Amino acid sequence: MMFKVKAYVTACFSSPSVIITLSLLKTVVSYCPDSDHWSGWWGYNGMMSGPLSWGDHNDWKICKTGKNQSPIDILPNSLLYDPQLQPLKIETASVNGVLRNDKRDLTFLIHNTLEPGVNITSGPLSYTYKLYQIKLHYGRLNTTGSEHRIDGKAFAGELQFLAFNSELYTNYTEAQMNPRGIAVLSVFLSIGDTGNSAFEMFRQKFVLITQKDSCTELHGLPIDKLLPRTDQYMTYSGSLTQPGCRETVTWVLLNKPIYISYRQMADLRETPYQEWIYSNARPVMPLNHRTVRTNINFRKRTRLCSMEITKKYEANPDVGQR
Repeated sequence: MMFKVKAYVTACFSSPSVIITLSLLKTVVSYCPDSDHWSGWWGYNGMMSGPLSWGDHNDWKICKTGKNQSPIDILPNSLLYDPQLQPLKIETASVNGVLRNDKRDLTFLIHNTLEPGVNITSGPLSYTYKLYQIKLHYGRLNTTGSEHRIDGKAFAGELQFLAFNSELYTNYTEAQMNPRGIAVLSVFLSIGDTGNSAFEMFRQKFVLITQKDSCTELHGLPIDKLLPRTDQYMTYSGSLTQPGCRETVTWVLLNKPIYISYRQMADLRETPYQEWIYSNARPVMPLNHRTVRTNINFRKRTRLCSMEITKKYEANPDVGQR
């Protein structure tokens, strides 16, 4: 009798459907661990846990003392045109992962598989960077959502595509602690009359992550649908915008937003267990003499020929006239 029971149990757990289910459960659990003491206390509100207090934690002192912190306010008049900046190369495959609500933001964590994944190269990057997560930053109002600002103005939201240097480091945990470890591709969100098909895949999952630290699987997310059609961008050296604020990031901000519908934004804002009041955007940090380069040539050329000397860097003509 015991032999029959043992054989039955073995047969049940050998079923392909059961194996797949257990595998998915293991994946979800691995991406939704219980918060530890330090990861649980910080947030975006108040004096004790808000951004001004992040640097009080011994391991996060750089949040307060760092000179290359992010996000920043990008002033168009101060951008430095660099003609050597080539277009960014992004492999736009569809990816599988887990959408997580951790009370401070919504994060899409891409599965670590043996597949090549989505790689980001060229532009200001000297190495190949592999996409590992997408973060959604947004606010209650259309003017408080994005972390980065353009000439003092915020967008309704900001998608941040985080990738780690896969040529020098084995994973993002190692990469974020080392030079040239992380690249973040930033895409602004604006409200339009029509929705975004890829963002709709996020929206349909919001009702499944209504508990703190809850997760849900999401399959076949088309990365290309979350990117605007542009080769133009701005780039600078900065940091992660959440603790521990490590200054190992190359930021690339595309110069055009993507548009999502009013309903998509409304449902995003209604996602429960987001423990912030106005937005989950860190306040802008001082530039501290850093250079923000761009491949956008603002200069209007009216002559077919010119005797002017070619320069590697060239400031926009209205720098300093604000």
